[in-house]
Amino acid sequence: MSTGDSDNLMHLLHLHHSSFLQSHVAHAIGLEMYIRSKQINSKEDLHSFCKSYIGSYLLYNDAIMIKEIFQALSKQDWNRIIYLSGIYNASKNVIEIKKSSRQAGNRLLERMQSIKNSSLLDRWADEINVKNHLNHYLIVYSIYAFENDFDLFLTIQSYMYFALTNLVEHAIRVIPLAPKDGETVIFALLDDIKKATKAAAGLCLEDLTNTSVGLEISAMQHKYLLSKLFL
Repeated sequence: MSTGDSDNLMHLLHLHHSSFLQSHVAHAIGLEMYIRSKQINSKEDLHSFCKSYIGSYLLYNDAIMIKEIFQALSKQDWNRIIYLSGIYNASKNVIEIKKSSRQAGNRLLERMQSIKNSSLLDRWADEINVKNHLNHYLIVYSIYAFENDFDLFLTIQSYMYFALTNLVEHAIRVIPLAPKDGETVIFALLDDIKKATKAAAGLCLEDLTNTSVGLEISAMQHKYLLSKLFL
């Protein structure tokens, strides 16, 4: 790995460190309902759930969107970015998922603008002053990664990794499982993340699919609980 690649990797890790957990908290809310209904109550159940999450939802939603944003930016097609952002916003059917994703996007945008000059993020900030509903963590993350010449494969791969670790960290507290069980699940799925990242290279916007209907219904049911672990 070159020094430049190492710097980019460290930068990506920093991007995810303090903001990313909030962008997927609604999916953890859906996961909580699965756990409460005893559909996920073991290490094996969690592994199966996360494997499906990577190979279906992350691959056919977020990974495709990151790739499409990179391609649009490479052509300096700003209208395409607005179009993709609208589709991504519309694809989030559950209000909790929309809300958490937007909040994380606003936080990330504010944080990145405060620590580094970015002409593309400044332009995006001007855009969402009028259309705030378009701002999501993934959009800000993709724009920033492109502007800083981050490799597309590494950008998607790190996004998937932190999405996975977020769900596992929530699950081991609720099921509950020992931390080593969570580590085992994550380690066992690293190859799945790599395969999904490679598969994303052959997909396009027409392949975008809602494969998380069950998770969305579970997240909707969560609002009616009298006692909630994840808010």
